Amino acid sequence: MTIALDVSRRGFLAGSAAAGTGLSLGFPTEVAAQGAAATAAPEVNAWVVIRPDDTIVVRVARSEMGQGTLTGLAQLVVEELEGDWSKVTTESITAAQNLARNRVWGEMGTGGSRGIRISQDYVRRGGAAARLMLLQAAADAWKVPVAEVSVAKGVVTHAASGRSTTYGKLAEAASRLTPPDPKDIKLKDPKDWTIAGKPLARLDTADKLDGRKVYAIDVRLPGMLNAAINHCPVYGGKLDR
Repeated sequence: MTIALDVSRRGFLAGSAAAGTGLSLGFPTEVAAQGAAATAAPEVNAWVVIRPDDTIVVRVARSEMGQGTLTGLAQLVVEELEGDWSKVTTESITAAQNLARNRVWGEMGTGGSRGIRISQDYVRRGGAAARLMLLQAAADAWKVPVAEVSVAKGVVTHAASGRSTTYGKLAEAASRLTPPDPKDIKLKDPKDWTIAGKPLARLDTADKLDGRKVYAIDVRLPGMLNAAINHCPVYGGKLDR
């Protein structure tokens, strides 16, 4: 007797973890809540959203195809942002979102190194612009010149008064400021990079292992039909209609 089992990749992973059969994988229960929080969190600019808990959400408009584009672009943004890499996550942008916002994220094609090579300059400027806005928000709150304010790993400090705060506490105020002109932004010299170009753990690995990743084969839509090509199993043969 043959029994057909309807077991998805995600279901298998979840079941294996629950059964404790040697496949030990973490399943955060707050995943859905975090997704909702990311939507509600202040958008500093199109590239950077910062949650009250200091989580940095980097928006990525390119596809991850195995070559590390998602992590590489996030590194470039966070490098200029001067954020804490341990608190970084990403959010993928859809073509519809890009169109609705006048293509603010630029083109979305990805192939080989093209995803980073073509967009590296303007995504870095996006991170730098967010940094400048966050620093200005701190300076405004403390009523000090912005030149006296500095940041390291998402912690903003005014050395003269000993005050400090975090990006998460400044994001709301920063989101209301006028962004600087991209042409006026000075980017960091690559020799000073501490995040970009470094061999850091990739951000796209965990959800591929614990079943959270949604692949095209996972998509199920109301009334969706599946198409298949009907062809002869013998090379050169014809179908018997």
